[in-house]
Amino acid sequence: MSILGVRAHVATEPWSHTPATVRTSDGDVLIRRTLAQLTGGDQYATVPRGQLLAWLTERLPPDCLHYSSTVVDVRTDGVVAVNGTERRFDLIIGADGTRGIVRKTLWSDAPAPRSTGITGWAWIVDRRLDTGFGPIWGRTTDFGILPLADGRTYIYGGTQDHGAELHAYCHWPAPLPTLIDAGDPHHMATPEIFEARPPRQLVRGNVALIGDAAHTMRPTFGQGAALAMEDAITLANRGPVGLAKRRSRMLALYTASKAGSYFAAPRLRSAERARNLTLRLTPGPLFGVIAGAVSHWRPPAGISGYDTQGGYA
Repeated sequence: MSILGVRAHVATEPWSHTPATVRTSDGDVLIRRTLAQLTGGDQYATVPRGQLLAWLTERLPPDCLHYSSTVVDVRTDGVVAVNGTERRFDLIIGADGTRGIVRKTLWSDAPAPRSTGITGWAWIVDRRLDTGFGPIWGRTTDFGILPLADGRTYIYGGTQDHGAELHAYCHWPAPLPTLIDAGDPHHMATPEIFEARPPRQLVRGNVALIGDAAHTMRPTFGQGAALAMEDAITLANRGPVGLAKRRSRMLALYTASKAGSYFAAPRLRSAERARNLTLRLTPGPLFGVIAGAVSHWRPPAGISGYDTQGGYA
């Protein structure tokens, strides 16, 4: 956020020190920490994606955005066909998502996006809470409740139970039932969760892949957008060669998100019991270290906004 110039917009207090827990679907507390400690850091904030995009857009020259421009073809020599017109660029950045035309056209040999079998929910409630934050893990299903920096509350969830309705989880621990009732179905995202293994090459000719186009993964650790920003920072400062070196990190988080998803919402009741026992025996600080190992990132040295002592998370 500091490197991208939008850190000043984000308030991390009092949320960083707000109590949070990891609970079971029965309400048993497995881990008790603060929000910052639960995610392995010193500071914490949740920002709506639309707000973050607005802040980033404000920093762009006004004439560089072209909305409603349909890309119909991309070539490795830097040519893009948009709305019937071809234009040539020194570098094309494919950041058009899992099923975008860039990956589909130039990386047709890469692993295709596949469904995880998970149906997700995400919504925002115009209500400020003081307690009840953190993930709630059940069997085949998990939810999370997080405070937004503007005082509202963000809720996410996912289930492997085919055809399950959101209101089927109104017996889960408070404040989830109240937040489900307060959700507006017309302003609720209900995505099917896909994943796609990062391709072996992130750069072909004059075209580079970043974001979900390069690494679609389960939202277990909430690192999808963060990884995209890491990609952009690396590409802008170290070029395609630097981006190509990021595949190992992409692959590590792709693998971790899959493993974390199985751990948080296992199919087997025996695995659920083993998970609960493991977390009860895990010291809170160790849980934070494990979570932080996923989210912490050190950008290329010498980039403005990077703290050489504490790194950049």
